[in-house]
Amino acid sequence: MKVVDMFGCGLPVCAASFSCIEELVKVNRNGLLFSTSSELADELMMLFKGFPEECVTLKSLKDGALSTGSSSKWSAEWGTNALPLVNQVIG
Repeated sequence: MKVVDMFGCGLPVCAASFSCIEELVKVNRNGLLFSTSSELADELMMLFKGFPEECVTLKSLKDGALSTGSSSKWSAEWGTNALPLVNQVIG
């Protein structure tokens, strides 16, 4: 579930390509997949090209990760779902 957590924070991922990962990581939308260390190195170089001013690909993937992740902010989710339970338990 770490990939889902990253998307919720607006962090795109570079993930090892394995069976079923495509269910979460949509190539060129919210992340990238790699099969070899050289592919990963190439992806990282591409993502950070122009850093910090002009990382077009990284910004695009970040936007995709944000749209994939929860539409609510962490604090809103906490206030709606967790805090009432905590208050109920501690009185």
